[in-house]
Amino acid sequence: MEITVLKKQNDKSVLSSILLFILGLFLTFNSEGILNIIFDIIGAIVIIYGIHQFIKYYSQKKQFGTDDGTTLISAISAITIGLLVIFLSNVFTNAIKIVTGIWLIYVGLTKLGTAITLKKTRAFMPSLISAIIIFLLGIYTLVAQNVLFVVIGVILMIYSILDIISFLRTKR
Repeated sequence: MEITVLKKQNDKSVLSSILLFILGLFLTFNSEGILNIIFDIIGAIVIIYGIHQFIKYYSQKKQFGTDDGTTLISAISAITIGLLVIFLSNVFTNAIKIVTGIWLIYVGLTKLGTAITLKKTRAFMPSLISAIIIFLLGIYTLVAQNVLFVVIGVILMIYSILDIISFLRTKR
């Protein structure tokens, strides 16, 4: 009985690892596409909320004979914001990239200041190296594609490969 349960768990684990590997590939090689999809989904959800508010407005108006302007304004606002999120998803993607890059540069410079104060200690070299790496990562984030999703994609691929190797080794 235990062997059957473990075999089914391992089969599910391998399937999930394969799916994670595919997701990792997609994140690594199409990170901006993922962000656009995320913003499209968010925009669609906000539009659906706006449509719901319209339906609520007209049903209340019909049922109670009252005219609730706040519900109507909420509906119009939600649909407008949803459309803006969908049509301006590239702007939001670039804004995230710029803010992340500037923040990493700031953190790198702050760590560089900390490293300089630790100049005569053992912690100087690791602090200096991490400061330089974070600073360069910030510059790379400003220049290149969305590094965050690329890193997540690579981590997912490494994890899934290690999980599949572990499964194959236990199969022997």
